[in-house]
Amino acid sequence: MIKFFRNIRQRLLTENKFSKYLIYAIGEIVLVVFGILIALQINTWNDERKAQKVEDNFFYDVLLDLKKDNANLNYYKKFHTKRITYLDTLLTYVRNPNKTMGIKKFGMYTEPLFYTVAPTSYETTFESAKSMGEFNNFKEKQLVKDLSQYYADFVQLENSFSSITRFVENQFEPLMYKLPEGYMSEDTGMLVINEEDVQEFYNKVASIKDNRKITYDYEIILKTPNTENYLIGDMGRSYTALGKIITRQEVLTKLERALNKTIKR
Repeated sequence: MIKFFRNIRQRLLTENKFSKYLIYAIGEIVLVVFGILIALQINTWNDERKAQKVEDNFFYDVLLDLKKDNANLNYYKKFHTKRITYLDTLLTYVRNPNKTMGIKKFGMYTEPLFYTVAPTSYETTFESAKSMGEFNNFKEKQLVKDLSQYYADFVQLENSFSSITRFVENQFEPLMYKLPEGYMSEDTGMLVINEEDVQEFYNKVASIKDNRKITYDYEIILKTPNTENYLIGDMGRSYTALGKIITRQEVLTKLERALNKTIKR
């Protein structure tokens, strides 16, 4: 191709056709510039395509993380809903002293209160992209901003859950220390909600025979004024946690919809 254009230029110069040569030279320059512009445009298209692929892959991975988050939130929701039910049952017996609960039922409804949860957030994908500066090239700036706010708000869930944990450690456990734990049986953990199987623990405790012949006066705990205060305090904290869980799930659902609309796959 280059040899072809060179031959044309030489022929025009040899024939002293300068005006035609000048027109040809200008045309050749225009053609070269046009070729360069096309090449630049192709490079731009390729860069944009690569950038879009990176952005789509990021949002797709975040979508997978949000599904894991939602599974956790469903578990936390079930955990705190059940906790409120147990607290409600115990409070009913506290305020109705003529009702007899029985040591077995007392154990089954108080044991779950020893258990609390520490929330987990799947934000590795987001934090990795953030640290690598990938967001600078993203088109969906608002969506990235919304995701950033979602992950930043996770601390509210942590604070709410840790508030329950501290309350259990500082108020509930000292209250329950008044009652020896020899009343525990294989059924004591039936209402416990925990991510790991804890039944083996209760089987082990129940397998060790208690020969002390202790009378387990659980009613003294129900009649203690601190018990009512504790149950109401725990219930309030559990409702707060439940509200934050529901709010976070609502935000998560909106983010999932936005991501599904954005991902170009």
